[in-house]
Amino acid sequence: MSTTEKEEEIVVVKGKRKSPLRAFLDFYNTHDLARPLLPFIAILIAAISISPEYFLAPTNLKVLLYQTSPIALLALGEALTIIMGSIDLTPGSVAGFAALFTGLITLNSGNVPYAIALTLLVTTAIGALNGFLVARLKIYSFIVTLAGLEIWRAVDLSITGGSPIYGLYQYGFLMQDFHTFIPLVFIITLIVYVVFLFILMRTTWGRIIYAIGSNEEAVHLSGTHASLAKFLAFTVAGFLYGVAGIMLIATSAYIVDPWTAYGYELYAIAAAVIGGIALTGGTGHPIGPLLGAFVLTILTNILIIMGYTQYTIQEIIIGIILIAAAPALTRGLRWVK
Repeated sequence: MSTTEKEEEIVVVKGKRKSPLRAFLDFYNTHDLARPLLPFIAILIAAISISPEYFLAPTNLKVLLYQTSPIALLALGEALTIIMGSIDLTPGSVAGFAALFTGLITLNSGNVPYAIALTLLVTTAIGALNGFLVARLKIYSFIVTLAGLEIWRAVDLSITGGSPIYGLYQYGFLMQDFHTFIPLVFIITLIVYVVFLFILMRTTWGRIIYAIGSNEEAVHLSGTHASLAKFLAFTVAGFLYGVAGIMLIATSAYIVDPWTAYGYELYAIAAAVIGGIALTGGTGHPIGPLLGAFVLTILTNILIIMGYTQYTIQEIIIGIILIAAAPALTRGLRWVK
């Protein structure tokens, strides 16, 4: 008997060959990116099967890309906090504030770069305030951000009196596709995700973020600056919400009002959860929220194709999907930090 035959015999004796189902389950359970990738592929196949001529039309693909972009950035900011085992309920209200604040500054000054820079500075400060209250004063993130959700939406209503702002065409550059049907907003989103893929997977701060979600007490005992890392995570999240809000000016037909991005905290959390970011904290791939945002956008696209154009129906279905996806990612959860 040859050496090769002996090796094959040893493999057969020592262990059975894995069935395709077993191999698939092992891959699914050991690769964080597999969890969001599978529903993304499934919903993509479903959309193409239902109406390939509509779904694959270049104009529709462009719509999908620019609709996904702000949701993906909100989901990324949300993912930063969920990975730590915390929660942030302010993505929608802060993004709405960012869109409205940018619009007002633009109308008053006529200077787009100045309006964008000032808005990002303010939303980053909002995130820093959340981080200070959670990391330094040790207030539960749920309480802090629930209060922030109400406060910033009320600020929107106060500064405009409930009136919308029209004609912000200066932000049309965000919709430029350079004759490729890939809008600038999506290119910016991809760049942000590449940067955060490196930060979360390759830097000390990224490792601390995951470690806090796995065992925050151990991180503190190790002498690592866990509070500073948590503060920075909320601060960065505020910056991302600001970028998403500015994008919403362009993706909302250059019109903003006090209810812009209303309910988008649901989209942010849903995209993060569907993207494989476990609510228990400590796990999840940085690219997952982008795939989760695509799933939500494509699902909405499918509902429109099928004739379900009512916003309430779409919200109900998204809520049901979130409930269905959550159990697989909340096993072992004993409390919300």
